[in-house]
Amino acid sequence: MKRGEPLKGEGKKLRIGEDTRSTGRNKQHSSRVKGSEEEISFLADLLEGSDQPFGIGYPDGRIGHVNGAFERLTGYSREELRAMNWNSSLTPPEWLDRERAIREEICRTGESVRYEKEYIRKDGARIPVELLVHVKKDEAGSPLYYYSFITDITERKRLDNQIQRLSYFPQFNPNPIVETDYAGRVTVCNPATHKVLESIGAGADPGLFVPADLGTILHEWDGKSEASTICELSIGTRVFRETIFFTPQFPVVRIYVHDITDIRNAEKSLRENEERLRLFIEHAPAGLAMFDRDMRYLNVSRRWLTDYRLGDRDLRGLSHYEVFPEIPEEWKEAQRRGLAGEELRAEGDRFMRADGSLQWIRWEIHPWHDSSDQVAGIVIFSEDITESKKAEEKILLLNQQLEQRAAESQLILDTSPIGLAIANDPQGVMIRGNPALEKLLGVTAGSELSKNAFNSAGYRVFKNGEAIAPSQLPMQRAARGEPVSGETLDIVREDGTGLNLYCSAATLRDNEGKPCGAVGAFMDITERKELEDVVIKSQLDTYAILDNIPFNAWLKDTEGRYVKVNWQFATFCGYTSPKEVVGKTDMDLWPMHMAEAYCADDQDVMRSGQRKLIEEQVVEHGEERWFETFKAPRFDQNGTVIGTTGIAKDITEAKRAVEALQSIRNELEQKVAERTWELATALNDLRKESSDRIQALEALREQERLLIHQGRLAAMGEMIGNIAHQWRQPLNTLGLIIQGLSMSEELGELTKDHLDERVNRAMQLIYHMSQTIDDFRNFFRPDKEKVRFEMKQAINNALSLMGDNFRSLGIEVSCDSPQDMSIAGYPNEFSQALLNILMNARDVLQERKVEAPRVLVRLFAEDNRAVVTIADNGGGIDREIIGKVFDPYFTSKGPSSGTGLGLFIAKTIIEKNMGGTLTVRNSGEGAEFRIEV
Repeated sequence: MKRGEPLKGEGKKLRIGEDTRSTGRNKQHSSRVKGSEEEISFLADLLEGSDQPFGIGYPDGRIGHVNGAFERLTGYSREELRAMNWNSSLTPPEWLDRERAIREEICRTGESVRYEKEYIRKDGARIPVELLVHVKKDEAGSPLYYYSFITDITERKRLDNQIQRLSYFPQFNPNPIVETDYAGRVTVCNPATHKVLESIGAGADPGLFVPADLGTILHEWDGKSEASTICELSIGTRVFRETIFFTPQFPVVRIYVHDITDIRNAEKSLRENEERLRLFIEHAPAGLAMFDRDMRYLNVSRRWLTDYRLGDRDLRGLSHYEVFPEIPEEWKEAQRRGLAGEELRAEGDRFMRADGSLQWIRWEIHPWHDSSDQVAGIVIFSEDITESKKAEEKILLLNQQLEQRAAESQLILDTSPIGLAIANDPQGVMIRGNPALEKLLGVTAGSELSKNAFNSAGYRVFKNGEAIAPSQLPMQRAARGEPVSGETLDIVREDGTGLNLYCSAATLRDNEGKPCGAVGAFMDITERKELEDVVIKSQLDTYAILDNIPFNAWLKDTEGRYVKVNWQFATFCGYTSPKEVVGKTDMDLWPMHMAEAYCADDQDVMRSGQRKLIEEQVVEHGEERWFETFKAPRFDQNGTVIGTTGIAKDITEAKRAVEALQSIRNELEQKVAERTWELATALNDLRKESSDRIQALEALREQERLLIHQGRLAAMGEMIGNIAHQWRQPLNTLGLIIQGLSMSEELGELTKDHLDERVNRAMQLIYHMSQTIDDFRNFFRPDKEKVRFEMKQAINNALSLMGDNFRSLGIEVSCDSPQDMSIAGYPNEFSQALLNILMNARDVLQERKVEAPRVLVRLFAEDNRAVVTIADNGGGIDREIIGKVFDPYFTSKGPSSGTGLGLFIAKTIIEKNMGGTLTVRNSGEGAEFRIEV
């Protein structure tokens, strides 16, 4: 892509919340406060496309940034929300005191809080929601703003209410239901209870669903009215939400159980994504800088400082053009365009530094917007590709490898896509799904998903390799009242691609308890398994190192003790298991001088909080090897250094490869020089040989031109004889007319009518003789350029010139041409070729004295080509000479009867001048010449 070209398909804006700068703060403090808010707003922008509602609120009740999901949840646009106060507009009055107490608790502890409340939508409806609220404080500990992740729990509330309404048919409920006495002893449970316990490997004891504090709960109940409470319970790796119901009518406790493991896992994934974003901002692998409208630095990544050799400078508040006075004018223009709202990129620009060094930079410019949707500055992503540019000039293969390493990595923050579907009829004919499910099934947005519909979706469903009937699909079965849980289906999309889905579906019932539809959840099993593997392997530690990393990798605490290492590192140290290394220090593993150097590097990294890249030489098993080691500090959630992490890569082979490449390059340059000399010598020889061949070719062309000229002269002589023959009869007739006029005058019989009739007859004869001269002249006039002409007319011209000659010899000539055809070529030369063939036939018929001699000329189309055949009944051509008839000067009649050039000239005209073919064969009574063009 050219430098300065706007990005395609990258129109997403970076939005920043309300400006937190105030006139009473100094510039440095304002930049840091603003930068902190911009980092959260950057998180909000990344969540713009998420289905998880997200919003920022300020202590005075103003609403800051919200994403599209929040707009859809409340029914308000961003502009309407910014003009509202969330204390009075979105929150019902009965919730204000409770929320005020919750905010005070958040500010006091600094911890996030999860609670339930209601929102008032634009249409006046109230929707129950669950909020996960975080607070952002300033340096004095005062709250700057709150940012919340909101979950619509309408469906969950509806299900809880439905559980209470449907309590009279627990045996058919797909979820576990347990009844106990007041002492907590289980008296009855439905079949779903045993099924769930068996599925999680928890045995068959339904008492596992009885809360341990049931006695306390009963003690707080007044025992006079119906009551319920909600709690959560963990069994193994599963998490359940329990609704405990009491009624004074019966001395029993009924417990309704719902598996909410997936919900909790999703919440955990969200927290992990938040932590990954924090690490991304702090340890971005690419150069990244954020600027305000005056191009003052708001924040930079450590990679930016490293790429531009800026050391540990604090650039915040400084002008970009003061830091880099050597920035070229075209970059300044691109940055001005970015401030005007454009998104631009360049794949490789020259950057001549002030010290005379040259850097190659790949960069992108993205504008970011404040809460009023105005461009507030730009973000520049850059990468120093100098080394890859140098490698690109050396060898293509190395260039490809460097481009692959240099490709900018992008962190995608999003939860695993879960497809959701709902059917609002008991037959499952009308099914709608969310965008995630539409994407999984490969259908267009808003399409009908049901396989029972009239225009059914184009995907196909299989189970164990066999196609499933539409009526047996999960949604249709659930719509009939059959619960579906944990089934695996194979999907083949309309474009032929496939995937596996993990499916569950539940029945929707009306007020009478009859099935009225279904809801279903569909998830890609492969992605889910991968996520589960990540969770298991990481052991709830986001800094854990994958054991299959191809480099030495480790984690250390602040005392330098190894907390975790991978198998590669353990093997390198001579141990058989990573557990044998855990707890040891560098003093236990390495020689003293190496251990002291490693410890010093660790202390430097922890003290500075900066990453460090080290290249060192190590002797391993008597062999010198080079390692590239990357060390970085480890932080806890409060930003406190808790140790270091490191990765060491063996670059010995890479160094050797560079040396080998240089040797190969030198050898190739030598071979190229030698080959260049050989090619130069061969080129001179080739030029001399080409000159000789051109001279020979020109001589052959001159000889061929002379042969054709001789043939035309011979044909001209033949035609002069024909003209003389054609003129003999008209001249005799003219003589008789003149003598008749004289005799009529002498006898006194010459009248005006008789004179006019004799004159007209004489003029006709004279016109006929003149036309013969024109035909002769036109026939032998050479064509200068190709034209389109009618083949039938050319055949008639040739026959007219030979007609009297044939008739005088008693030769019957017929022409069979049911359709005319036009071709591009030289009409006179084509007629001459026909004339030469006709004269050849005449000579054969006359020489052999054939009885009833005849010539047949046919014109027809065959395989998209025009074909002319000229056949006679002269007995054919001897097989010994048939292959020589087109040779120049070849004749079977002797030198006194011909030149032997007629057929040679005909073949030259047809094949060389007109690109066709001329062949001959014996057919029955004589020879047949065939022309194809």
